[in-house]
Amino acid sequence: MKVKVKFLSHSGYFIETDKHIIVFDYIKGDLPQLDKTSLFVYSHSHQDHFSREILGLKGDVRFLLSSDIKEDLKLPFQDNVYYIGPDAKRVVGDVHLTTFGSTDKGISIFASVDNVGIFHSGDLNLWIWDEDSEDERLEMTRAFREEVKKVQLKNVDIAMFPLDPRLGRYASSGIDYFVDLIRPAYIFPMHMWEDFSISQKYKESFSSSFTKFVSVDHDNQEFIIEV
Repeated sequence: MKVKVKFLSHSGYFIETDKHIIVFDYIKGDLPQLDKTSLFVYSHSHQDHFSREILGLKGDVRFLLSSDIKEDLKLPFQDNVYYIGPDAKRVVGDVHLTTFGSTDKGISIFASVDNVGIFHSGDLNLWIWDEDSEDERLEMTRAFREEVKKVQLKNVDIAMFPLDPRLGRYASSGIDYFVDLIRPAYIFPMHMWEDFSISQKYKESFSSSFTKFVSVDHDNQEFIIEV
């Protein structure tokens, strides 16, 4: 099956399968026409991942939001908006969803639709900073690996994962571990803060017999992949 994947901006991705559209953490970018049943998924309330203005989109559109978004923003009831916390399952239309935790806020999420397995990491990453103490690094590593191991039971065709240049020498530590353990067919970078050079550098050093890393060079970049 051919699947359309569009990097919108920052951590926002548009994915189109045979009969469905799923959009993750969209806050800006050129959103393609929503001419199929569409589900917008949001991993947490941080401003670089969610904008309440999106809830005004019209059409055959549903929204699945991490429960912290409702709590933080005090959102009113809306009949096409659903909420979910970590370590939960939900079916929205024909999309089967499983959530996991995060090492920052909210959820990471796996979606199965049209026989395609899709994972969006949200802010689940190995957040190690130069100024962290040894104890902080050990605790972050433990928490990160614990969450990623939960994803092992899923057949991940497409994954979207942070590659954050602010982490310096640790920028690829999280994505490296994820690829080694989960072995998705394709992995796309996100959370690059418009420093796309990190994507190209990572592609040049990337090596895997199971996974193809797809480098992103600019906002609104489209790809067609075979899954």
